[in-house]
Amino acid sequence: MKRAVQRVRKLAPVPEPVCACNCPDYDPATGCHRFCQAAPLRLSSDPLNPLEPLIAPLAFELKRLGVFHPCWSCEGHNDGAGQLWKLPRVWFYASSVVHIRALGEALDRLFMDKRVSARWHVVLTHSDADNPDTTFSLEPETAGDGQRLADLQADARAIAEGLHAHFRAACERLQLLAT
Repeated sequence: MKRAVQRVRKLAPVPEPVCACNCPDYDPATGCHRFCQAAPLRLSSDPLNPLEPLIAPLAFELKRLGVFHPCWSCEGHNDGAGQLWKLPRVWFYASSVVHIRALGEALDRLFMDKRVSARWHVVLTHSDADNPDTTFSLEPETAGDGQRLADLQADARAIAEGLHAHFRAACERLQLLAT
């Protein structure tokens, strides 16, 4: 566990630019940031389908941690009647469950600090039937409990903003447990 937690120090934050090593939109003077207008396209593996703009900052920050690899996302959607239909979420790969634990602790801290309106968690999932890799999803726990899409999208922004600090703090706590 200690070795996995120490990887965060070595890998995070990812050296700039985060989206692609040869990002043509990267400006060393301003640096790489989650609100870059090019990020939705640069983070996508499909040039015809950029990430939706309201979830791109969270996917960016997840990738910037250096131990997670986002592979799919959704900013959430309402149905025709204005009711929550699809939850905002980011699917990603991770090589260590210790980092999943630290991510869960970071999400709990954001909820306890009242930075988010809903509890968010990490769910074990899979991407495609022909893909044996384990995929995880970062998403809100509640659906249909009166949560509004706008609130969940605001949560995604708040998580993106506080993720780095809370994740690193969780890793530091886990490292202390491992010694």
